[in-house]
Amino acid sequence: MSEDERRDLGMAESVEAEAIGVPGKRTFKITAASPRGVAVVWMEKEQLFQVAVSINRFLAAGAETAPGDRHPTRLRPGPPIETEFKAGEMSLRYDASTGVLTVRAVAIEPPQDTELPGLEEAPEEVQFSFTRPMAETLAERALEACAAGRRPCPFCGGPIDPEGHFCVRTNGHQKLDLPSE
Repeated sequence: MSEDERRDLGMAESVEAEAIGVPGKRTFKITAASPRGVAVVWMEKEQLFQVAVSINRFLAAGAETAPGDRHPTRLRPGPPIETEFKAGEMSLRYDASTGVLTVRAVAIEPPQDTELPGLEEAPEEVQFSFTRPMAETLAERALEACAAGRRPCPFCGGPIDPEGHFCVRTNGHQKLDLPSE
């Protein structure tokens, strides 16, 4: 089995985006599950937002494909993949001929559990593919998760905390009486 196959979940059966925690202290993740295993990719809010925007751009630019036209090559079974890490680098590919999108995520830094000090290990990475309908749902849920945070200030665009807000546009000299939701 090639190194690429060891990092590829193949066609996912489910792909979910979610935010965990209270606004202002949330963490974001995408979880993908396939017959080959499960990957949990933690990321910043902006990364999740960009994944959703990119998916929507690909889907808007790509033509509808009829189900069953073509399918990506299936990977042969191998050892189960179980991975969880914080993403540093992410990329998204779209194959318009099959309607399949593929996410590739690379960890911020390599794992530190090497037995021999000084041995450089490549950062952890994973990729998984999913269908157009799954992509539409993922993008929608990712945008909902990103939008469910703190409201932006109408003057500076910064997030408004429940404890108050120091607006840089007003140099803190204007009390902001903003309606609560």
